[in-house]
Amino acid sequence: MLLRGQLHYGGAGQLGKRVEVPYRETTTISGSEVSVQREGKVERKFSLERAPELGALLGGFSALLGGDAAALNRDFVVVAMQHNADWRLTLTPRSPVLAKQLKSMTVDGRANEPRCFTLDETDGDASTMLLGELAQSALGEPPTRAAVTKLCSGDTR
Repeated sequence: MLLRGQLHYGGAGQLGKRVEVPYRETTTISGSEVSVQREGKVERKFSLERAPELGALLGGFSALLGGDAAALNRDFVVVAMQHNADWRLTLTPRSPVLAKQLKSMTVDGRANEPRCFTLDETDGDASTMLLGELAQSALGEPPTRAAVTKLCSGDTR
């Protein structure tokens, strides 16, 4: 699934995600509570313990944005690749419980800005959020995983 929207990191334990396309939804993680408000639906609230992939997202973002390499390496196997200004971080969960659901998280970027954030689940599903200027990119109809991967990797051929 391809999502377009915005992420907001408010410091340790605070993360917001606003999806604008293909639907409108706001997810807020504050401490151990998650709230999800989808347009036209009743707000849902639940404990972060019920959604370990969101906990991983929060932990990974907190460690990345906070520059906490020790926390990142404690929770994930980190593989970094760079080609010119483009870079990719692949984070594979160390926790066997989380690894049952989440195969990896990938952050693609250029220079000092992340451009794409992808969650690859163990069942083959994936979700990608395009960030910054990429959020307005044309991907074709319907968007394909190959097109998204090409865009995120900086391949403009």
